[in-house]
Amino acid sequence: MTTDLAPLLRAARAVLAAHDGVAHLQRFLEAGLARTEVARLRHLGVLLRPRIGWYVDPATPAAGVEAVRVGGVLGCVSAAASWGIAVPEHPDHRLEVAIEPGTTRLRRSDDASRRAWASSQPDVRWHWERRTDPIRGWRVSPVDAILQLAACVEWRWLVAAIDSARCPARREPLLPDSDLSRLRSLLPEHLRSAVDRSDPRSETSGETMVRLAAEDAGVPFVPNPRLTSGYRTDGLVDGWLPVEIDGMETHAGRDAVERDRVRDATVAQFGQHPLRFTQNQAVRETEWVVETIRRVWLRGSARTRRHAAS
Repeated sequence: MTTDLAPLLRAARAVLAAHDGVAHLQRFLEAGLARTEVARLRHLGVLLRPRIGWYVDPATPAAGVEAVRVGGVLGCVSAAASWGIAVPEHPDHRLEVAIEPGTTRLRRSDDASRRAWASSQPDVRWHWERRTDPIRGWRVSPVDAILQLAACVEWRWLVAAIDSARCPARREPLLPDSDLSRLRSLLPEHLRSAVDRSDPRSETSGETMVRLAAEDAGVPFVPNPRLTSGYRTDGLVDGWLPVEIDGMETHAGRDAVERDRVRDATVAQFGQHPLRFTQNQAVRETEWVVETIRRVWLRGSARTRRHAAS
């Protein structure tokens, strides 16, 4: 056993990196560390031990640590949110834990010394579904997260989740085309339309909700078209009516207001000031938002026809 801390740190971090931040004691022993050395690293805060025999990187999100403590990994809404996939806000803030069928010795998320069963923690929900991808780390894969999500959210939120996982704004989409095809084949038949109706150009859940409802209402809505080399609009109806959907976190404050006004002025040069709605309105008042868009579009289209006839 070495007393030099540097090689211990390198070895432990290499084990964690090889297993996406979560590893069983056996993996450290196989890497040449002694049990006493693992214990030393734990007491130094280099490793966290959420349950006997299991160690995680201290940088692991709290929800991930709690899921490992239970005896599983983050699943469903919790896993999807951790990947940055669009999910509905859950007022109860439950921890969703994916557990491999046949797993025993489950523990409470807040106390590894206490055994748990399905109803022992109302704020923890267990998912026993088998996974399509191997587990690495503290959460299920994006494909498995969306598959679990499909049983827990309404259809339009499933589409929003798929849209966000495909979004090209990411350096690499979480859901490339190969995984998209696999996801569709794994979904129940009545939910496969969520894949068919998905569009990676919709960058937020609000944009997805408005796009779906507009399509259903017969409104020719194109998500995120580029108007000039430097400007896009969240949606464009019939080639002339811009629609903006503003999230409070990105459109609040002086700088955001300045940017929005410059953007509005630029967009107006194409002939029409944009219709602006909040993200909350787009998600919670979708019918009203789309009906407003439809009425403005129809009125503008009628005016254009009158001018053309005169």
